[in-house]
Amino acid sequence: MVPVRVRQEMLGARQYYDYKERCVFCDMIAQELHTKVRVIAENAVFVAFEPYAPRFPFETWILPKSHDSHFEDLQKSEVVHLSGIVKNVLSRINRVLEDPPFNYIIHNSPLKDPPLPHYHWHVEIIPKLSRIAGFEWGTGFYINPTPPEEAAEFLREAE
Repeated sequence: MVPVRVRQEMLGARQYYDYKERCVFCDMIAQELHTKVRVIAENAVFVAFEPYAPRFPFETWILPKSHDSHFEDLQKSEVVHLSGIVKNVLSRINRVLEDPPFNYIIHNSPLKDPPLPHYHWHVEIIPKLSRIAGFEWGTGFYINPTPPEEAAEFLREAE
């Protein structure tokens, strides 16, 4: 069973690809690396940034810079870069937010699917700073009081 949110994300990525003939996540990476406004950290293989419309304060995404739809395809050398950027991001979050609890989610293509040109695996890190209330539960829309640009600035300054 594919969860509703994952199905919606994959469908949206497919629709974008059908319209633009390129991966929406690759486009996000290119834009974030160009503007640097929401980028927190990067290395040779990965980039970490605050998404344009985060659901939660300080929600952070980590994506491989090159297109890959399957997390399980990571090479040993890439694992070192992934662990480095995860450590970097979590250290910043812990410093700025005083060690909050957090969830992290790996978004991946379905196992055994061939490589997908429209989907890009990624990690989402979500510090537990607020609670989902009636509006969010009832509508599926989230109220986030922290603009991603401000969150990114705080996290960048936490070196």
